[in-house]
Amino acid sequence: MTTSTYGDHPTVLGPDSDLAQVFAFFESEGYVNPAAAWPALTRTWNWAAPLTTAVPRADRPAPTARPVPGGFTLSGQWRRPSYDGTDPWLALPLGPASRGGPDLFVVAAKVLPDGEGAPGSVFRLEDVYVPAGFVTYSTGEPLRAGDAAFLWTAVTALALGAARCMTDVLTARAKGAGDTAVPSAAAELAAVLYDERLSLAAVLHDAPSARQGLPASVEVRLAAQVGRAGTAVHHVVAAAYEHALASGAGTGRHPLVNLIEVCSPILQQVRYATELLLPHDTTSPRKAEHGDDRRISG
Repeated sequence: MTTSTYGDHPTVLGPDSDLAQVFAFFESEGYVNPAAAWPALTRTWNWAAPLTTAVPRADRPAPTARPVPGGFTLSGQWRRPSYDGTDPWLALPLGPASRGGPDLFVVAAKVLPDGEGAPGSVFRLEDVYVPAGFVTYSTGEPLRAGDAAFLWTAVTALALGAARCMTDVLTARAKGAGDTAVPSAAAELAAVLYDERLSLAAVLHDAPSARQGLPASVEVRLAAQVGRAGTAVHHVVAAAYEHALASGAGTGRHPLVNLIEVCSPILQQVRYATELLLPHDTTSPRKAEHGDDRRISG
């Protein structure tokens, strides 16, 4: 099992680690300290490296990113590299002067202005919103296109762990206020997360590392399970938030709201994990989501 470190951040598992170990590690990290787990992952592993990457225009001021709630607004000019028009996502770096903070921003290719998508063309963006979960560090060790299963597993595990932490916070606050209904609801949400953890762990049982290569059937099953787990996490978070609002009237800002805010990059990323880095068979996750189980039996 290999790991990687970045600066002062803790050692994290990587694409050379067995996926079951990756899942267990990141689920625990997401549960214990989700606010620190996401920066540690993105500073260590540049997950956007396999994506088509544009180049900042050299004869203009460097692109800029301004922090806003939930993400950043991105402005600047870039030159598009050789590109066949099929990649749905594009990575936009800020440039060398920005090193030290997040400096690689992923946007949907459809945000490019009309007529400015040809290879070598220059395009300009002004205050384009990029969610924090679509931002990483170019100084991290680049992931490879074949490392997709590692990213899916790590991000989904972080999301499940963070959501599990949220159910604990919801329960603790309700019990402190003498509320007996919310803890029961939180227990039901925790049970949903438990089932998702078991299902994903079953898919990953005896699975090799991403870099050893997964059998096609396992990769398809994993992509499908990641999609389902992400949906379950968002359901749990939304339900927990509703219970927090209902139980916290007149008592100030509920701690769950703060936790949801710091976890927003994880929640944003997990929704699109299998789209940002595709499986080898790019049709498989969509087939699985629509109930075509012929490719994922067993």
